Amino acid sequence: MRIQFSLSCQKGTVIPINYQSEISNWVFTVLSKAGPELAQHVQQLGFDLGTRTFRLFTFSPLAIFPYEMDQSRQEFKLLGHQVRVTVSIYLDSSFEYQIIQLFRHTPLNLGTFEGNPAVFSVKHWQVQQRAPLKETMQFKALSPISITNVEEGKHGSPFVLPDNESYDISFFHHAVRRFKAAKQYKSLAALGLLDPSFPMQYRLLGQAKSRLIHLKSNLDGLTQLRGFTYDFEVSMPLPLMEFCYHAGFGEYPHLGFGCVDIKTP
Repeated sequence: MRIQFSLSCQKGTVIPINYQSEISNWVFTVLSKAGPELAQHVQQLGFDLGTRTFRLFTFSPLAIFPYEMDQSRQEFKLLGHQVRVTVSIYLDSSFEYQIIQLFRHTPLNLGTFEGNPAVFSVKHWQVQQRAPLKETMQFKALSPISITNVEEGKHGSPFVLPDNESYDISFFHHAVRRFKAAKQYKSLAALGLLDPSFPMQYRLLGQAKSRLIHLKSNLDGLTQLRGFTYDFEVSMPLPLMEFCYHAGFGEYPHLGFGCVDIKTP
């Protein structure tokens, strides 16, 4: 499911440029308040909402226009009364109503207003129509996609550049690894979700832009993470495509990485 939320705020609210940790924490907090039906469903999938082991979600950057940016303080000053964010969760659409209600009643704590903690409240929302996914798609990365090298014997930065000739090896490794974890490490082939002979392919479209995101305290123990925003074409089995589209591409989507949209001509 994908839902775009419009959140109200006070004009003049100041938020950090690196706000991904606060939004990630907000989504975790929302999910922890799930009713018994949703909580039981997630437990059957092998996760627990209370201890934040369910991480099959991602989110877009905030749409915050208009704003002023203070580069030296690494802050945005919001000049409007509203921001928007799209939250994407790998969950059955039958839980959409419950998820929306949970977000409606859980404010987002982010930044400050006149020296006090600022609060954002959900005012409007729009459930996005089911995406017309197929086995070959072109996407635009809304948030950076972070991919670390899985090849042995490689030195230097652990992050692979999207134009690296072996990028596809790590790209698909992490996609399949996360999908398998989502299915309790059962054989994806036996479940009919992944044909080992499927010719998976990745192609970079245009140029990639590097982004280094500084993170606050999180269960992964990360203080910063590098990713890249770029357009790309990818071919993979449809179940894996649907998983990556909703749960995010690459690593650590739950920290604000790997959210994509379908590329339009």
